[in-house]
Formats: sequence, C-alpha cells, structure tokens
Amino acid sequence: MSNSMLEVTEEVYKDNIISIQYDDNPENPREWDNICIIHIGHKRYCFGDKNYNDYESIEEARKEAKNNGDVILPLYMYDHSGITISLTPFSCPWDSGQIGFVQIPRKKMLKEFNKKIFTKKLKEKALEIAKNEVEILDSYISGNVYGYIINEYEYSCWGYYSIEDALNEAKTIIDYK
Repeated sequence: MSNSMLEVTEEVYKDNIISIQYDDNPENPREWDNICIIHIGHKRYCFGDKNYNDYESIEEARKEAKNNGDVILPLYMYDHSGITISLTPFSCPWDSGQIGFVQIPRKKMLKEFNKKIFTKKLKEKALEIAKNEVEILDSYISGNVYGYIINEYEYSCWGYYSIEDALNEAKTIIDYK
C-alpha cells in the first residue's frame, strides 16, 4: 500500500488548516549535487551512488578513497519490516550491520569551500555534511518525505524530508499570503 494521500498530521494556524501528508513521488536525494559518495554493498538494495559491483571488492573501493585522502565513514542498515540507515551501528545483531560506507572526497570539499588545506574545521564541516546527506537519504528510503496542503488545495507543496520543515514552510506561506 502506498502512503499516497495519507494524512500524517493536521494543524490550524491563523484560521487556516494545514494538512501534512506523505509525498508519494519524492525526488531521490542522491540525484542532487551532493558532496559525499555513498557506497552500498547489498544484493537487494541499490540506493547509494556506487555499488561494490563497480569494484573488485569493498576493500578496493575503500583503498581508492583512502589513497585520495578522502574521509571514510561506515554506513549501517537495519532491515526489519522496512529499512533505515545510519552512520552509527544499530543494536540488533540479526537484522542490522554495515552495508557500505560514505566517502567524503577531500578535493571536492576543498573546492566547495574554496580552501587549499583540509583543516580540522573543514573536516568537522565534512562530517556534518555526511550526517545530513545520510539522514535525508534515510528519510527517502524509509518513505518519510512529506508535503503540505493549506485549506484543501488552496496552496500545496511537496518534497520535505521532515514534518517540521513542511509545517514551517506552510506557516511561512500563510504568513505572507
């Protein structure tokens, strides 16, 4: 069953009814201009940027990333009646484990932030970016992408990766209409 048109929450704001619903056709966030490269190694799932099939082995992929001086973070998945991913391991040893890794290209970070040296501060920024990219991808693969409808289709918009973002945007629209 699709989440299509299932209401998640409803709120009255300044005499307007805001309905938050699941987005039944969300945009894949890995098609955006991302900094990180997400490597996935799973027979049934292929939601990252690269699959280990692109390499001889996971070690070859990691070695290539390390040779570039890139930051590498493990990527974990929990698969039980749905899937979720994280940069930190899950507690269930049977339905979870490392599924791949996130590569943060050093050269791309330097170029993006117009820097010549990969400083500690830039590495911290890179880790923050990786965390955000994984959280957005997790929302996408978990089916947690939303839209809002104001006053039964007076205004609507879709593609929010959190309920809070959808609700805040709807309130902003109401404030300015």
